[in-house]
Amino acid sequence: MAAKVVIQRRVRVSSISFIMMMLIASLFIISQVLGFASTSSISHHSINNHVLSATTSSILAEEESKTDNDSPEDIFEQFTQLLKQHQTSMIAEIEQADGSNISFSKDGWGAFENGNSDDTKSGGITRVIQGGNVVEKGACSLTIIRNGVLTADRAATISGRQAAENDDGLVVQEGDIYSAAALSVVLHTRNPYVPTFRSDVRIFLVKSKDEEGKAVAWFGGGSDLTPYYLIDQDIKDFHTHLKSMCDEYFPPDNNDYNLSYQQMKEQCDDYFYLPARSEHRGTGGIFFDDLPATQYTYDFVKNVAQGWMPSWLPIVEKNGSKEYTDEEKHWQCLRRGRYLEFNLLYDRGVKFGLANANPRVEGVMVSAPPNIAFEYNHVPKQGSEEERLLKILKEPQDWAN
Repeated sequence: MAAKVVIQRRVRVSSISFIMMMLIASLFIISQVLGFASTSSISHHSINNHVLSATTSSILAEEESKTDNDSPEDIFEQFTQLLKQHQTSMIAEIEQADGSNISFSKDGWGAFENGNSDDTKSGGITRVIQGGNVVEKGACSLTIIRNGVLTADRAATISGRQAAENDDGLVVQEGDIYSAAALSVVLHTRNPYVPTFRSDVRIFLVKSKDEEGKAVAWFGGGSDLTPYYLIDQDIKDFHTHLKSMCDEYFPPDNNDYNLSYQQMKEQCDDYFYLPARSEHRGTGGIFFDDLPATQYTYDFVKNVAQGWMPSWLPIVEKNGSKEYTDEEKHWQCLRRGRYLEFNLLYDRGVKFGLANANPRVEGVMVSAPPNIAFEYNHVPKQGSEEERLLKILKEPQDWAN
């Protein structure tokens, strides 16, 4: 019988998104900071070819009339300020919940180098915690890209998704100016009874080089859990939190955006999947992209980000002090091996970052777990909790129902 280990805690608590990620990752390489590329992720499918369709144009026009005519540029600036503030407040919550004397490091670059903050320049802040009581390793990365120039290939990829009859929107072309901003979080937990938490929100803005005042922007983001031992109620509560929030903004029976919790859940399951093993990385959450940036969708994305800690910290409070065995810790490390497999084999941001010349590998791999294990042909005991987890990972279920 493995010896019991008692841990004392003080716990208080193929889309435009893909183009956006590639552009952000490219700038990271130039700047030698690649943190966001390793923690952002892109769904396999768009939301019903939602980008810049005729329906989208009418939605944008309608929402503008409701929200004091906020332009895409105004929404982008609101969002960047939100991300900066939320990174700071969220890190304070995580440090308090961790209950250790270990704090997040702070690595600023570009507009944020040496503690600066310049709203006219590109830059970012990568914050990392290692060796905490609750968070064995965690990363929270802010990235803001300003005034990049679209190449012909990337512009063609975006414009190819636009509706030909769309007279009101911006027809994206080579030389148009783009900006992007993102906040991403990955928290790898020490206790195997607390799931790893991953989340991000992002915005991508394109401004016409020819038509003054013409601009369009899209949101993306989501959050998900990777548990090592299934505590069903925790997963249900997490998904119920997400469903309640999504239903408020996008009622499943009738909403102008043709979007729902179920669609976002399925996109999350689709992306975080290891096809070679026919299993999903975790129990999922939500994932969305290509969401037209209006004040209404800004409010939704804001709620997504502000709901990260309220959806995860209750799990920490319940399970962060649980006893676990060496054998259970080893299982966690084996499952972390799957997490690393996904990052290296399937995560598009990581693959893109590592394929470029002279990447900053620490930044590319910032979302990797701190300790992992690989074991040849490991088969869980029949009837064990480990076997039950694997069955769920092969056949995702509707946790919120």
